[in-house]
Amino acid sequence: MSTRYTVSRSRIDAMLEALSGLDGFICLDTERGRHQRVSALPVRHWLFPDNPEGFAGTIQEIRQEHHRITTPAGGAAVAGCLFYDAGRQTVPGFRSRHPAMADLGWAGLYLWDFTIPTEGDAWLAFHDRCPPELKARILACSEQPGPPAATTAFRITERFQALDPAMNYHAGVARILAYIEAGDCYQANLSQAFEGRFEGSPWRAWRTLTEVIPVPHGGYLDTGRWQLLSVSPELFLEITDNRVTSKPIKGTRPRHHEPARDRELAGELASNPKDRAENLMIVDLIRNDLSHFCEPFSVRVPQLFEVESFRNVHQLVSTVTGTLKANTTPFEALLSAFPGGSITGAPKRRAMEIIDELETHTREPYCGSLFWWGADNRLQSNIAIRSLQTRDDGRIRAWAGCGIVADSDPEEEYQESLTKIQRLLTTLETLQ
Repeated sequence: MSTRYTVSRSRIDAMLEALSGLDGFICLDTERGRHQRVSALPVRHWLFPDNPEGFAGTIQEIRQEHHRITTPAGGAAVAGCLFYDAGRQTVPGFRSRHPAMADLGWAGLYLWDFTIPTEGDAWLAFHDRCPPELKARILACSEQPGPPAATTAFRITERFQALDPAMNYHAGVARILAYIEAGDCYQANLSQAFEGRFEGSPWRAWRTLTEVIPVPHGGYLDTGRWQLLSVSPELFLEITDNRVTSKPIKGTRPRHHEPARDRELAGELASNPKDRAENLMIVDLIRNDLSHFCEPFSVRVPQLFEVESFRNVHQLVSTVTGTLKANTTPFEALLSAFPGGSITGAPKRRAMEIIDELETHTREPYCGSLFWWGADNRLQSNIAIRSLQTRDDGRIRAWAGCGIVADSDPEEEYQESLTKIQRLLTTLETLQ
């Protein structure tokens, strides 16, 4: 059971500002951008250990806690972020060459949520297990003014710099092409990392980014030690009433200020043989991933090679669906398919081994997933592309990558990776 309170449209921004300073604050776009789900002050949280026993034990604890809060009325969730590197524990047979990480992500147990639709009033829902003092604290936030703008400013104090020179990315693409020619893989995703320094409010930075680059699957998470600022256009898994949906993205073109040229770029993306082949490879991988936890013969591809246009790029998107097997939880499905095939390559394990060999940086939340597993047993999760991480030592990191296939050109792939991230970096660097 849960208790609900209406929050008027005029109070939403002030309440968000009041909540954003609380421990474990999370805000996730759900239902293809039709709602935002918000919470904070989890009554319990977990770090995902980088060892098989610890990871499995944490998953079991999360399943048990979620079972205790399950109710059709909602009002609670297990939510957080799995790092891409959690694939060390979720992909059978994969072994990283790099040392064990401190942790592979973060999740919290939330006993209340704040749902914000695109139009109309919002609402607060409290689970019956929510402590009275926590409920009182959240209700008090609904009456507080937001903090003054001066206290929520954000600025970059050292501009973003690539952690590796361009020649390293070119060499990595060439190495992947050699692996493809040798038959090791069909496609592998290669990323590069950028780092700068900042001061001020990461929440303010994320709010600005989503105003400049509106997307349907963005999200923000503050764990205290680090914050995830995700401006993602990509859905990983959405599971509602046992219906599973995934929308992998492969293929990108920049937007153009001239409408005629912009339409040409979108049309070129839709018809380009390389982009279509790259997209189809990942669709096949996603179909295979879903078949592991969906009912036999239920996996379908209702939409193939659709162009979705965002403020800065056109993307080639397909849709894969299926029916979740009985006695399989949405969180088990998430782990089974993790990490998403659109940011690994195919076949998944071999592509991850190649990524592990060639990338000198860790991906951490980039290409991982920000997820919300509600008490109503619905799951929403994104692929954390177009995402940045701020840290409590003042560093800010961003990543960008491309899927490399047999006819990839190293310089073109390098430039495409820059296209994907440049608008985000420029927006932050010009904030005052």
